[in-house]
This record gives sequence, structure tokens and C-alpha cells, in this order.
Amino acid sequence: MRLRGIVFALVSALSFASISIAADWPMYGHDIAQSRSNSAETTITTANVASLKQLWVFKTAAPVSATPTVVNGVVYFGGWDHNFYAVNATTGALIWQVSLVTPQGDNESSPGIQSSATVLGSRVYFGDSCGYLHAYPTDGSGARSTTMTVRNRGCGSTGTELPGFPVDLAGALPNAADAPHAALFSSPIPFAPIAGANKGRMLLYMGEASHVDNPCIHGAEFALDAKSGKIVWRFDVTPSTAIGGGVWSTPAIDAANNLVYIDTGDCVNNASAGFSESIIALDASCSGVSVDGSCKGLAPENFPPMSPATPGNPVWYFEAHPNGELADLDFGSSPNVITKNGVPVLVGAGSKDGAYYAVSAGRLGGRLAWSTKVAEVSSVTVGNSISSALGGFNGSTGFANQKVYGNTVDGPEFEVALNGLTGTLAWNAGDAVSSLGAIGLGNGLVYSGDNSGLFKARDASSGLLLFEASVGGAVAGSPVPAESKVFVPVGATSGVPGQQFGVYAFGL
Repeated sequence: MRLRGIVFALVSALSFASISIAADWPMYGHDIAQSRSNSAETTITTANVASLKQLWVFKTAAPVSATPTVVNGVVYFGGWDHNFYAVNATTGALIWQVSLVTPQGDNESSPGIQSSATVLGSRVYFGDSCGYLHAYPTDGSGARSTTMTVRNRGCGSTGTELPGFPVDLAGALPNAADAPHAALFSSPIPFAPIAGANKGRMLLYMGEASHVDNPCIHGAEFALDAKSGKIVWRFDVTPSTAIGGGVWSTPAIDAANNLVYIDTGDCVNNASAGFSESIIALDASCSGVSVDGSCKGLAPENFPPMSPATPGNPVWYFEAHPNGELADLDFGSSPNVITKNGVPVLVGAGSKDGAYYAVSAGRLGGRLAWSTKVAEVSSVTVGNSISSALGGFNGSTGFANQKVYGNTVDGPEFEVALNGLTGTLAWNAGDAVSSLGAIGLGNGLVYSGDNSGLFKARDASSGLLLFEASVGGAVAGSPVPAESKVFVPVGATSGVPGQQFGVYAFGL
């Protein structure tokens, strides 16, 4: 279950765009491997980070839990207020915006926009809580029309989108009854497969999940043509006889092995089934079921109890918990590709069970290398006595300097660094508190936010706190170091009086 608020891209033959400048942050996890690390951002250092000051704040009417995307002097982000914004990175002034109507998402559990944007050349993509993927020109030309176009299920948007968009991914699920209850928390990740039927074709990969767990949908991962919006294939996480397996995290790409790594959740009060609560490797070119006909001869999906180590469709999977589990132990933190000397060796992800799991990468991967538990599992009651786990990793982790960095909700270790190859604890920040937020990394610094409304910067090698500032609201997205600044999304719930909502910019 997705609890509230909660490129580097390879240039393809389409070449409808170049990819951002060096110190940008062009997508959710900064790059397709989900490192959450901006090595090109060198202005802010461990020596001067204590001198950071607030440069501006762009206030919104409701929380911003999406991670800001920063490209060529523009900050892109959507909010729970159903608006998508493009803001000047230097001044904080609004450049353009479009508005959405998402009647399924007009509540605190599934607000308007939580999907983070991806900028691919002159296009910006993002999802909404109606299950639509949107695409607009980055120059704002598409925002000139303020007329609201209403579509399936009463979902709508203003502006003029790029040809082929928006794409109704919720309506593309195999069970039509799922569409009104589906949402895109996941963010689109671009990659052109290096082999297979779709070799060289720039695709976007993103997951579909339930708004909440009652009712619960059949989760899925989609691959779409980035230029036309045509759905290429869909991977179903559960068989049609079961529900759950939502993909509310964002995928990671193993470019060397032509793989897409996803992780999955489950459905509260229903036994987990299929590939729920798993890390899964999918062939980037063709997986699941073919939708546009390009994946000819694709073998049917092979659901558990298939052998996890048997290559097929999917390539492999790793179950953190066996089918039948009832405790809502989702993977919501996006996978990280863990490398050694630049070569992918592991793929890892943090679970709501409080552990980080690392399994072998590549075509013959999927075997557990290590797991480290750093948080205990608590629960919260939702609706009619449905118990949902909270305590572990909710925000996405990052990988840099051969370490995995992350936050947890309940602790007792609330912010940690783990050795990426062995899982041993490198440091535990004893002054950290509960956090739903993701990690941002850059130039030897770890940036995070917490549920008390503090934005923090730590020394990545030791965990020593070097800077903190109040931003007036919980941070459920990720602070982003880019273009000589740090951009902090603020807001994780709209029910607390006096909370601030929006995006803050800090700089020297």
C-alpha cells in the first residue's frame, strides 16, 4: 500500500532531444540507475554547506511530495493541489503551469500529483492520481490554453499536450473495474533497449498502483514509446485470480544487461500473491504481455511458484516474503543499481519491513546477497480496522561512494549508510528522527528531510550533521542538489494547521 505523500538517458535513434546539462537533476532518482546522486554538482561542499541560506520559497495550496526535477534553470514539480509547475530555479518565479482534475484523487490518501517529472530534451512527462501519463513541451507553449479537457472517469487537464498524450494507463489495465481505483505514484524513466525487438526505441517505464488498499487493483508495470505515447508492453504483477502487487515505486535500469528492475507492494487484508513484495528483473525490450504487437512470440508470464532463478518472463524475481503474507510489507523505495568499478553487481531496495535487501544483478541474478534490518515495523489502522505497516523504508534510498543511504519511519536507526557490497552498517545518525522522505546525494553530502519539518545535510562519510533548517512541514519527497542549489519539496499531509507547502530553494 502506498501511504500518502508518499540522464542520464541514453540518446536513441529517435534523437528528439538532448539530455540536460551536467549539474541538472532530470528525473526522479537523478539517473536511470536510481542512484539519487548528482556527482556533477560541486558548488556546495562539506566545508561550506553550513553557510546555506534560504533563497526563495514557492508556496502551493497543498503538499508537494514529488521530487523536484531541475533542468536548464527550471524546476518542474506537481502538487497535491492538482497543479503542475515550471518555476525559475534562480528566482522562484512561476514560468508556466497546467492544472488537472482527478476526482478519484481528491482526498489525502491519493492527491492530484505525486509522480515526479522526467525531462527528456524538450519534453516533460509526469503521472497523476487518475492513472494518466502527461507530456508537455518544456518551453511552456502547451500551457497557453486554460480550457479543461475532461476524459475517462472525469479525469481532465488544461493546456495542449504533445501528440499522443495524455495516455490513460489506468484504462489500459486488463480488468476494467481497476481503472477508477488506480494511480501513478511512479515516475517515468527513459531508456532505449540495447537489444531485442525494441532495440534503439526510446521507451518510458513506470508502474501502476492502487489509490489505497480498499479497493485494491492488480498492479502493473508499463513500457511506452516516449515519442508517440503508444503502450508497448504491460507486465502484470499478479494473476487475474488475485489482487495487489502495486508498483508505486519508480523503476531502475541496468543498461549493461538490458534490464528494468522494479519492486512491488501488496494489498492490505488480502494474502500477497503473484510477484507481490518482490524485486523483479524485466527484459527492457519485451516483457509481460505485448500491447502494440512489437514483441512477437513473447512467452506467457510465469507466475510463482516458478523457480526464481529460471530465466523467462520475467527474467527473474526475488521474494522478500512468500505468497500469503498479510502484514503489508511493501517495497515502496525504488531499486538502486549497485555497482563495483562501474559494473552492476547487485540491485537493492528498502522494504516497509525495515530491511534493505540486495540481490545479484544481471540476467542470471535474483539471489539474495545480503539483507540488513535497521527499523522495526509499526502499523496504522486505516478505515475499517485495516492494519498497514509503516515502520521501515518508505522514501527511496540512494547509492554513491559504495554506500546505500536511506531514511526510515520508525527506526531505531532513522538515517543510515550501509556498505553497498556487504550490508554492514557504515554509520547511523543518532540525531535523526522519523522520515517518509527520499535521499539526495551530491559532492560528499547526504540531503534529507524529516517528519518534524527539518531539512538536513550530513557528511556522507560519517553521518555528521553539518546543516539544518526548518521548512515548516514534513518532507516526503527528496531534497535535490542541482545547479549550485538544493531544492526541497515540502508537505506530506494537509491536515496539520500552520503547515507550509511548496518548494524551498537553498544556496550559498
